[in-house]
Parts: sequence; structure tokens; C-alpha cells
Amino acid sequence: MNTELPSLITPNALTGMVLAGELSEKLHHQFELASARVELPGGTNYLAAAQVPREIISSVLFYAIAAANGGWHNQANG
Repeated sequence: MNTELPSLITPNALTGMVLAGELSEKLHHQFELASARVELPGGTNYLAAAQVPREIISSVLFYAIAAANGGWHNQANG
């Protein structure tokens, strides 16, 4: 697994949304890989956990990016 973490500091909200989308795609792909490797105990009929939608992942990441950027307050004042 690639552990390189990009900076969350972006010049504006639009760039933050793009970054959130890119990171959510990577994270969702990691979830898919992890769920494909899960072996259920023999003789049981457990359902696999529902996957988290990309939109939810992206929203949470965008919130984190916005928090890291202080909500881009400087942009409005600039």
C-alpha cells in the first residue's frame, strides 16, 4: 500500500473539492481490494458489510481539507 500523503493545503475550495475527489477514489479502491480478500467462516452465511459510497467519503475528506485550510477565509478577505 502506498502511504504517500498529499498536502491538504489548497489555494481555494474548488481545488479542495478536486483533491477530495481524487483521494476518495483512492480510498474507495482500497476498500474494494480489502473487501475482496475477506473470507467468511466456513459454513456460515454472513452478509458482507455495505460499502461506503464515494460521495460520503468525498464529503468527509472535503470537510477535513476545508478544516486544514481554515475554511479559506483568507480568500474572501484577499
